Amino acid sequence: MKYWLVGIKGSGMSALACYLYDMGNMVMGSDVSQTFDFESGLIKRNIEVLPFSKNNISPNYIYIISNAYHLENEEVQEIIKNGYKYYYYHEYISTLPGIKIGISGTHGKTTTSFFLKELLKDESIACIIGDGTGFAEKNYKYLIFEACEYQDHFLSYKPDILVITNIDYDHPDYFQNINHTIDSFYKASKNAKKVVTLSCIDYEITGMYQSYSKVLIENHEFILNVVGIHNIHNFILCYKVLKLLGFTNEYIKKRCTNLIFPTRRMEETKINELILIEDYGHHPTEINALYQSINIKYPNYPKIVLFQPHTYSRTISLINGFLSSLKNFDDVYIDKVFTSKREPYNVELEILVQKYFSCFKKYKDFNKELLDKKVIIVLLGAGDLNRRFKNNILNNENIFIFS
Repeated sequence: MKYWLVGIKGSGMSALACYLYDMGNMVMGSDVSQTFDFESGLIKRNIEVLPFSKNNISPNYIYIISNAYHLENEEVQEIIKNGYKYYYYHEYISTLPGIKIGISGTHGKTTTSFFLKELLKDESIACIIGDGTGFAEKNYKYLIFEACEYQDHFLSYKPDILVITNIDYDHPDYFQNINHTIDSFYKASKNAKKVVTLSCIDYEITGMYQSYSKVLIENHEFILNVVGIHNIHNFILCYKVLKLLGFTNEYIKKRCTNLIFPTRRMEETKINELILIEDYGHHPTEINALYQSINIKYPNYPKIVLFQPHTYSRTISLINGFLSSLKNFDDVYIDKVFTSKREPYNVELEILVQKYFSCFKKYKDFNKELLDKKVIIVLLGAGDLNRRFKNNILNNENIFIFS
């Protein structure tokens, strides 16, 4: 089959493109010229990406469209005008084969998906994960995919197992309040054959140390090479999934000491005595969880955070939570809001957000002398701050970076 993906560089779309390629299909796509963090899989597979143009559109492809693009996009217009077969991203995911394991929840979807991928890596699996990780083995048995709640897209899915990591208020540009959010997760749970939440598991966290944790689940002890309560919870959910699939405790114990994180989830780089941590956290709950994990692992380090807010609606709606969570750090630098097609740049809202954060320093005033100190610098947010910092500040300082 021949597929064309409109908006191929997005996190889910790039993962889907890699999945389709690995399944033996011809895959191409289009997007903006901007570089994103999710493109490594596309580059590895030599999947061609062209600029948006209606001239790309022909009757030769099955079209899959990113949820970010609609009739204002010239390719979408051309596809619909000519009556060519197309799916939106969430619609296509719902057609895929295999024992489907959907990972939903306000926080931790990507990490939980990644943990599950690692625990099942000796099996025949396929994955579509929100850090751009996508792959498939031919005739795979298990499909692991993120089931995002935004705009109720996850209501299209009918998974064999639905994991709900947690429920919190987010996406205020769509959800009216927490009750609206809960109602959507309830509807999603009704579409699944089985649902996994922490409330259905008997567990006890018996120890957290600087480099590992211990947890007792249903009277079986597991040693994990991760720290932080939220990461332990992510593993516990994976444990329950594997038990539902018929795997033994011994099988799980052999694999739980080798868990690895997705891209930009407490991703560490050491530069002499400096520890640089990149994290995708863009919600107060995620920032609190990240700080707790860093504090366990590096209790004696000063902790500096450079934070790029993500969307005006989230930042303004949850401002008290952001202020509270960021104040845990020893010093805070605030960047401009990361805007996108969902919420374009707005001068008045930008001024308002920066006024809310006026108790902190500005990113443009970052003290480069910190690069020579024994400190932790956290590059935080779902935008492009991490890439700009490494390109414009670290490279300008001629610092040799090693992981």
